[in-house]
Amino acid sequence: MIDFAGRGLRQSLPAACLLAATLCLGLAGCGTTAKPAADDEEYKPKKPFSLESLDPFAPKDFTEGKTTLPALPRDADLIPFDAGTTGNFDFAVDGKSVLVGEDGAVRYTVVITSPSGIRTASFEAVRCDSFERKLFATLPKGATEWVPNGSENRDNWARLSSGGRNNYAATLAKDFLCEGRSASGRAEDIVKQLRGFAPTRPAYR
Repeated sequence: MIDFAGRGLRQSLPAACLLAATLCLGLAGCGTTAKPAADDEEYKPKKPFSLESLDPFAPKDFTEGKTTLPALPRDADLIPFDAGTTGNFDFAVDGKSVLVGEDGAVRYTVVITSPSGIRTASFEAVRCDSFERKLFATLPKGATEWVPNGSENRDNWARLSSGGRNNYAATLAKDFLCEGRSASGRAEDIVKQLRGFAPTRPAYR
């Protein structure tokens, strides 16, 4: 009796071994033809993951944007606001001047009227991320154009405080300009909110 299965299997073993060896050589040749990475290629590691990147209240890098002085305020555009305990002074924001910059700071013109009727104005900004204020220019009584801030601290941002000479800015920031550490919407949103809460008493005389 002839064992076809056994004989066929024994005869096929050398051929199988030869085929396997040929495939291994082919794969090795493919591996050697891969283009190596350039020696001078710069390696850029990935930025490590940090929980701070998910925290909306985490401090952010601030790069101040360019500031252009606005047009002088007009009575028709003034929106009064309640600045709290500030005596008999009246305060108003020029609705046309409100601007939320690409740097996140909110810029605006504020008009202050004294009990005797003397009116002054200033163009300034508030940073909601750090709760700071910066003065760019003033408009003294009788002036016909902005007077740029010429003080030695003109390039610095000052911490806002609920007490002191400029406490109106802190009230303005907390009540209208800021929502947490960000601006409370677009410029038109801020103006709309100011108009919605404007007191009935005049903000200028």
